[in-house]
Amino acid sequence: MWTYLILLIVQLFHFGYSVKLGTCYQDGNCHLPSCFCGGKSAPGNLEPSEIPQMIMFSFDDAVTGEIHEMYEKLFSRGRLNPNGCPITMTMFVSHNYTDYNLVRSLYRRGHEVAVHSVTHKTPTTFWKDASYNALQYEIVEQRSIIAENARVPIRNITGWRSPFLQPTGDIQFTLLQENGFEYDSTLTIATEKGFSAKRWPNTMDFGWQLDCNVLPCPFGKYPGLWEIPVQMLEVGDSGSGCLYADSCRPTTMEEAFQLFWVNFHNHYTGSRSPLFFTMHPSWLREEHNMKALNYFLLTILHYYHDVYFVTYQQHLAWMRNPTPLSDILRFTPWKCDHLSSVSETDNSGQGRNGVSPSYFPCLFLVISTIPLLYTKIFFDIYLLH
Repeated sequence: MWTYLILLIVQLFHFGYSVKLGTCYQDGNCHLPSCFCGGKSAPGNLEPSEIPQMIMFSFDDAVTGEIHEMYEKLFSRGRLNPNGCPITMTMFVSHNYTDYNLVRSLYRRGHEVAVHSVTHKTPTTFWKDASYNALQYEIVEQRSIIAENARVPIRNITGWRSPFLQPTGDIQFTLLQENGFEYDSTLTIATEKGFSAKRWPNTMDFGWQLDCNVLPCPFGKYPGLWEIPVQMLEVGDSGSGCLYADSCRPTTMEEAFQLFWVNFHNHYTGSRSPLFFTMHPSWLREEHNMKALNYFLLTILHYYHDVYFVTYQQHLAWMRNPTPLSDILRFTPWKCDHLSSVSETDNSGQGRNGVSPSYFPCLFLVISTIPLLYTKIFFDIYLLH
């Protein structure tokens, strides 16, 4: 009798675990703007040709003078999206070594400031096993530190990413929801047969429905809280991937450029799902990486008029209100009237988007679709220093 009851309990547990928290059906039991199931279908059932290709750069850790200088070059004032507003990125800021005056300067330029802990403690097991109070300090206190020292309104600090992409399960998501955060960006999605999964973010109304790559993942439901997962990048035709661009370890400028270009090309010519480049800014200390990213930005800005570099907050604003390209110039969350006037000349004295119309040969885009075909001579001649 007892044996039968024990087996029945075990079976019920496994059944409950397998069905998880119910199935999310978009436009059935889940409706925008407050709920989205995620997956590979675009919000609003838009066709790829109607979707602005969104590219989100996010950088983890401290903002120092050296790092600020890198950001100033890459996201200089003259580099504008097709709607005439500055290209932007998201910083997940940790406390140690951060200069909050520089954070303030970047925030005023339209970049997003998100939370990445006070201590950034090691080892990673601290984050895996953190108590409610310990994690509350890392999340809520760092948001307060940013607000006070960088003078960023708390209501505008809405995102969190755990150090080392190490989740703390339901404790983490409970804290984020209790404290009014808009999104988490800690959970991860692996490549599918060597290719990026190309998935849209989801709300946690039905919990985390995908594989748990790093334990512990949450089991609970957190209505309205978004998960913007870190998705593995493709590394050419190697069949492998990397979560952080820095862990791909390109050794040359050509390889680093191809890391950006291959992932962009496959998203842009495919479903136009959002493209996320996650990295530590220290990776840009290597000259070939910095030059490759700079060149990638210039190439996209010069040749593409349906690609936007936006923050995580701007991306979620679009997902809540999917707006086709034909109306994107009227999309209020992407406008920049609230920012200081943006000069048409960047710090180097170059024109809009830092390039003259005749600077890049048209042959570049044809060649660029063939991985690693660029030669050092080509870069030496055409790269903007």
